[in-house]
Amino acid sequence: MIKQSENADITSLTTFGITAGCGSLFEYDTDSDLAALHSQGVFRRPYITLGGGSNLLFVNGFYPGAVITSRNDNVTWRGLDTDFPLMECGAALQLDRACSLAAEAGLWGLENLSGIPGSVGGAAVQNAGAYGAEFADAAVTLKVFDTRTGQTAEMQAANCGYGYRTSIFKAPENSGRYIITAVTFRLSRPCRANLSYRGLTEALGYDEITAEAASALTPRQIRTAVLAVRDRKLPDPSKAGSAGSFFKNPVVSADEYQQIICLSGMEPSGHRQPDGSIKLSAAWLIDKAGCRTLTCGGAALWPSQPLVLVNASGATGADVAALAAEVSARVRQRFGVTLTPEVIYIR
Repeated sequence: MIKQSENADITSLTTFGITAGCGSLFEYDTDSDLAALHSQGVFRRPYITLGGGSNLLFVNGFYPGAVITSRNDNVTWRGLDTDFPLMECGAALQLDRACSLAAEAGLWGLENLSGIPGSVGGAAVQNAGAYGAEFADAAVTLKVFDTRTGQTAEMQAANCGYGYRTSIFKAPENSGRYIITAVTFRLSRPCRANLSYRGLTEALGYDEITAEAASALTPRQIRTAVLAVRDRKLPDPSKAGSAGSFFKNPVVSADEYQQIICLSGMEPSGHRQPDGSIKLSAAWLIDKAGCRTLTCGGAALWPSQPLVLVNASGATGADVAALAAEVSARVRQRFGVTLTPEVIYIR
């Protein structure tokens, strides 16, 4: 079933808490609904898809085109009595809900993603990740609707070009082409505790953890630790709207890393990648560039995590965009590094 609204207020469908509206809002339940919209020519006009609204910034407060959003938050289990069950989630299911269901079932694979705002469909586009894990680590197949052909197809996650906060769905040539309608995750009953993020070990009460102790952990314990770490660093959505991490952590070559040290006289926080490049901490760069106390209108940086831009007090989309631009400019001037937003600007 399709619900259509004209000149719709979609503020509640985003996480920034900033006033937002659109020319037309289409809420759908099934792939057949999308086929009907295709037949009506909806996809021949300007449109965007909206998942949990956690990675979008409506800069001008109103998008004149159509917004397409799913209401399918169904969950279907397959092979639940096996060691590696499959969990199919509708695109509208909140990612954290999927993490909770898996952990409560004693299944490994999604626990490190706990607390990430947004929907399963949005996470599939963005390859959402945190604390040493990414969406692509557990996803096996995706159901997608092709707006060019009007057909639904199944894609293997391995063929979706997943990388750090990217996928084929974000490629310019595929802009708006695919609408993800469901995702299937492969989970694990045997222990697969991912403690690569040191803060989780500390949150579990260990300075160091032995293999034996790690093997005795449960997905629920890891989920609890992840949520505790997030709560210490990130704003309560009911008190300050945000999109989570606003910028990607920039990746530079070893030579570029040395140039940054020469330019700034500082050694940036970062992690060496398997190919020899270094993933820098965007939060560290923002902090050391003197941005922590910057504000613009009602927009500010979250005190305990400057990577998060928040709607502190009646911010507009333009406020947030202007603050992000100032932060980027200061980091570029101080370190010669360009920050790339994770958040997508809608105008």
